[in-house]
Amino acid sequence: MIRVLIVDDEIQLAQAFKKQLSKENMEVTIATSGQEALNKVAEDDFDVAVLDIKLPDIDGIELFSKIRQFEPTIEVVMLTGYASVDTAIKSMKLGAYDYLTKPCKTSELSNVILKAYEKKSLKDKNILLKEHIQRISIQDEFVGNSKQMQKVKDLISLVAPSDTPVLIQGETGTGKELAARAIHSLSPRASNPFVAINSSALQESMLESELFGYKKGAFTGAHSNKPGLLEIANEGTFFVDEIGDMTPTIQAKLLRVLENGTFLKLGDTKETKVNVRFIFATNKDLTNEIKEGRFRKDLFFRMNAFVIHLPPLREKKEDIPLLTEYFLSKFTRPGKRKILSERAKELLKEYHWPGNVRELANVIERACLISTDRTEILPEDLPEVIFHSNYGQPQSIDNINRKLDSTLHRLETEHILSVLECVGGNKSKAARILGISRKKLYSRLAEIEHNRIH
Repeated sequence: MIRVLIVDDEIQLAQAFKKQLSKENMEVTIATSGQEALNKVAEDDFDVAVLDIKLPDIDGIELFSKIRQFEPTIEVVMLTGYASVDTAIKSMKLGAYDYLTKPCKTSELSNVILKAYEKKSLKDKNILLKEHIQRISIQDEFVGNSKQMQKVKDLISLVAPSDTPVLIQGETGTGKELAARAIHSLSPRASNPFVAINSSALQESMLESELFGYKKGAFTGAHSNKPGLLEIANEGTFFVDEIGDMTPTIQAKLLRVLENGTFLKLGDTKETKVNVRFIFATNKDLTNEIKEGRFRKDLFFRMNAFVIHLPPLREKKEDIPLLTEYFLSKFTRPGKRKILSERAKELLKEYHWPGNVRELANVIERACLISTDRTEILPEDLPEVIFHSNYGQPQSIDNINRKLDSTLHRLETEHILSVLECVGGNKSKAARILGISRKKLYSRLAEIEHNRIH
């Protein structure tokens, strides 16, 4: 049933419309003033509003704007006398569906309402579809049927509807930001901003200005006001990655935001208030950081309300085939299907994946490029560190852990050089594929060159 609101101070005309439209599967409500109309829109949902441009207490155009604030998807039809046609046309430029000049036949009004309702239905379906696609696409990136991943998905679904702060723990490359985005997409804040910042990527002064913003003249070079990321994230979700690398000074200021939602911009004397949902992530043991005096205990207890642990890939190897298929479909061109040879599959299963899912994604992307037009990806398309690993010799977790410390640096070096070779030396693209900043990539390359010389 189509729910219609008719706003007209000519009560007899409005009642005549209601009587006829009610026979056409429409539920009609009448308001004789702008304020009465606003009260009814605030109390109930309507599909189409029919507004007389001239009302005793408010202009029809102004009423149209206020109704849209309550109901952004409602369709509006304007009723006007011949003398107000220009005003009606103006309302259409502002988003009204159509206008009719009075007096008009009920059949004309009915036809316009039906068409307006069809448009609203399409808009509603598109909104729902976009939300569904967004949520499904993010959830689908958590590929895997292992018990560990099912537990992660269950925890995300459990905590998403609330505003509880979340701490996501896991090694580098396990998908901490992806988990944060999934929480946001399943929350009531999904249509509002998701803003992320990496605490390890910026120096303290830069991190402070990025978080809180600054006022014009706050320091040399501050030529204009700059909103901070916290302000941009208002009403949405704020994701702080690598919280364990944040300095105690910034930790104290962030704690204040967590406790009362306020902060001071650099150079400002007036507090800024925000309403954000916080999600934090770290690959460090924060309890140890507290013992060493590098992390505030009060901040830890404030952000530790709900913890999600992301398992490393070596502890959920049963997910590797599914993840591999997902990345193959992601990194191959449309219509160009690629498969892994049986030996390549075994090599991927036996490798211990110090870089976790991110490393697997990079390996598959590289293999897709190196294999060029071949359908089958062979072992030689994989990085040497995987091709020459102990193929066919299963290792215990203890053995793997003992080897990780001695080989991780070498593995990272080989992987960085492999990715660079794959992208033809393009450092920006290499940094993006590796999931690190260009600054960090340049630093690692300088270190590699220094070790070669010496």
